[in-house]
Amino acid sequence: MRRFSIFCCLALSDLMVVPLSHGGELDVLPLGNSDRAYVLGSGHPGEIVDSATGEVITLKAMAQKLASARVVLIGEEHTHMGQKMVHAQILDALAEVQPNLVLGMEFFRRSDNEALKRWGSGEIDDDGLLREAEWYDRGTYRWGYYREIMDVARRRSIPVAGLNIPRDIPRTVNRMGLDALDADQKAMVGEVIVDNSPQHQYLIGRYFGDTVAMMPPQWFGNMYAAQCLWDTVMARSILDVLPEGGTVVVVVGSGHVAFDLGIVRRITEELAARSEAEIEVATFCPIQAPIPPADSEEPSGHPMGGDREGDTEPQAVFVRSLADFVGVFQATGGVDAWPTLGLKLKEGEAGEPTVSIAWPDGRAAEAGFETGDVILDFNGLDPRTLSDLRMMLAGLEWGDRADLRVQRGEETFDLAMLLVPDPVLEERQVAPGWTVEPVEALTPGSAEAVTVAEVGPEEVTVLQSKGETLRWAVTWGDGVAQELHMLDESGRVNRSRYLEPRA
Repeated sequence: MRRFSIFCCLALSDLMVVPLSHGGELDVLPLGNSDRAYVLGSGHPGEIVDSATGEVITLKAMAQKLASARVVLIGEEHTHMGQKMVHAQILDALAEVQPNLVLGMEFFRRSDNEALKRWGSGEIDDDGLLREAEWYDRGTYRWGYYREIMDVARRRSIPVAGLNIPRDIPRTVNRMGLDALDADQKAMVGEVIVDNSPQHQYLIGRYFGDTVAMMPPQWFGNMYAAQCLWDTVMARSILDVLPEGGTVVVVVGSGHVAFDLGIVRRITEELAARSEAEIEVATFCPIQAPIPPADSEEPSGHPMGGDREGDTEPQAVFVRSLADFVGVFQATGGVDAWPTLGLKLKEGEAGEPTVSIAWPDGRAAEAGFETGDVILDFNGLDPRTLSDLRMMLAGLEWGDRADLRVQRGEETFDLAMLLVPDPVLEERQVAPGWTVEPVEALTPGSAEAVTVAEVGPEEVTVLQSKGETLRWAVTWGDGVAQELHMLDESGRVNRSRYLEPRA
């Protein structure tokens, strides 16, 4: 736990949400608190580690320690249901020792607060809240992931506050930079500082992996500015809803919490700007234990490690500057709590639900969906609007069958998907891959800063961004770039990226 003399003290797609890896290099980066940045900790699934001591503690004991903090940041991987259950338990336990709480949520906007009040009072139900907040229209994760903690808040009469702003603001910054915001957007956001933490910039770069080295500097600069904006906006929202003598408990992606480089640092800056008194901020980050090798019954590691009891259970290793408290969770094997179809939807010309993208290797692409398909029927129901369809799809469970009638041009036919999970049973080390947008995203006029020359199979594509020129040899397949080879001035391959990771 830290005291800040704060001088007084959020799919990468359009916008970045950065979870921590499970048992990977990001958990052990020597960043943040210098006293613990080079000290490792470890834990088994189901354990909570107090980073100050390195000891395993109970959830109730952690809640007792968290109760003195004015802000508690609970990091999350957005689709790990085991973490969501623990988050609800943390809020419930905190309410026992600190009744003056506010729950801050990354995936609600400031403008949702009136609807959240009505939901908390019972005036509207979950469906009413989701529709008023346009939850699924904004492409947010399944409501089921957040129902547990929201139910605790309502049962405990804990006010819930939205922390974010309309997504078109960070999306604009992500694509074109802070200067692209208009006057009203700048007024809503306020000043955003992007050049005062080399550690944070490095951390965000590592979340993107080797992809960063392939980008023109301005591209990553814009992406990083969007992340800074996101952290800054949420920090200000947290302070604005901070109850007198109470605590704000925040559920937010772990990338905004890790190493105190995101929201925590922005709280420090904001309180300095407001000339307000120091406050205590505490953090919790989840990590996943590694999947044990499928072909080995013995623990791996140094032979001098011995055969101590319990060593066969996989442990997660992390650097103790990661967060004040680290929770270790079972790996999901790549299976989320609820199925996704691999469809990106949009409104058609008449407002009808229409397929924008059927992601390569997704269930929908395998079932035969194509860009431009109009959805006429879902499991016998008529989705009159895009919002209706999204609410319907949000009810799907593993084992369900999704039958959709689509119109493609003049033809109408049925497509079906049986939703069965495909777990990852063993982790494999592979070279970094490059997941690319379909070819429609790489056409002239698709983005303000990018133009693309005429392309064809195995032809050279020229990308131009703000005066910088990159030459790529691109192999197309099924409307998607399968291989991208960066060429130097002489035409030799400098670096390569593949749609499918190469071992």
